[in-house]
Amino acid sequence: MLNNVTITDITRTKKGYNALFAGDEFLFSVDDVVLYQNNIHTGSCFSQQELSCISKQSANAKAVDKCYTYLSARMHSKKELYTKLCRYFDSETARYAVAKMEELELVDDHTFAQLKAEYLLTVKKQSFSAIRAKLASLGVDKDIIDSVLLNFGPEDQTEEILHLLQTKYSSKLSQPEKVMASLLRKGFRYREIKQAMDNLDIDLQEY
Repeated sequence: MLNNVTITDITRTKKGYNALFAGDEFLFSVDDVVLYQNNIHTGSCFSQQELSCISKQSANAKAVDKCYTYLSARMHSKKELYTKLCRYFDSETARYAVAKMEELELVDDHTFAQLKAEYLLTVKKQSFSAIRAKLASLGVDKDIIDSVLLNFGPEDQTEEILHLLQTKYSSKLSQPEKVMASLLRKGFRYREIKQAMDNLDIDLQEY
């Protein structure tokens, strides 16, 4: 390819982008905004540096569009969104798009953690330790996790376990060891499960 490149053809792709060609060589595709911002048309001539800048603009725009697609389905943490973008874009482009979402206030780890924790606690009936692990795996900062979980009261979940024993597990209390195992898998602490079972006079063999 010569130092200066002439656009010889622009075709519409199935995804609605504009594919740029120089002779028989496909260069890259751009959206309508990038096309018009750079006054790209058949016969336009660009240096390699100019093409590189246009290509970067296009990648950034596509990454931002990808963010909108992900966020229209559900909220994401910053890290989760970044990781998904890196499947299709380089790390710099992914960081740009995530930063753009933050600027538009469409991504906020504190709000995300608050809503995620509330769902896991009230709907999925998970323990604080399980919620901590889940939020950490999604890239939420420890300080944010600590701050969010403070909103849900003390982390002693004996009362929550009592409620589960009297509702969800009420028909299974004849096999307390299996109930214990199930609660442990959910992330509840042994001493709190034991305390809740003692409160209900459930005879638990040494576990």
